[in-house]
Amino acid sequence: MSSQRVSGTAVQRTIAVLGSAVFFVVAPCMLAGLVPWSITGWQLRPPFLGLELTRGIGAIMILAGVPGLVDAFARFALQGLGTPAPIAPTRNLVVTGLYRYVRNPIYVAVVAIILGQAVLMGVGASSSTACCSGSPSTSSSWRTKNPRSSGRLGESTRHSAPPSRAGYRG
Repeated sequence: MSSQRVSGTAVQRTIAVLGSAVFFVVAPCMLAGLVPWSITGWQLRPPFLGLELTRGIGAIMILAGVPGLVDAFARFALQGLGTPAPIAPTRNLVVTGLYRYVRNPIYVAVVAIILGQAVLMGVGASSSTACCSGSPSTSSSWRTKNPRSSGRLGESTRHSAPPSRAGYRG
């Protein structure tokens, strides 16, 4: 009986890793890679405010966003036994790593990567992409995820982490 439970969890974890990998390529890689490339061609333009220092700030934003994005996806698959895709949600609530401090580190990381590219390359169009992609998805996540999660994940959502919105009674 115990070996069946272990192998069942291993199968779930494998499916979660594969699903997360596919979603990683489809969503954030397209949004933080293909869309900025289509706008900028990844060609350097004059730096913001004429300061080369801004290019370094952009590179730091990208270097901070990429590991956070990879870590968030890994935690979804390995700890949550699911994917960030709404079609295959996690079985367990993830409250470790960046999830302990930020409601949705995937959104934060993708916006950091896109803004970092804009600052690095001196392009304003990419920054508008980051704002347009980050704002609606973050607000829709705040409105919809907690009520659904609390019903499916039960009491673990009430005591796992402090609420990030004042007055929210999810």
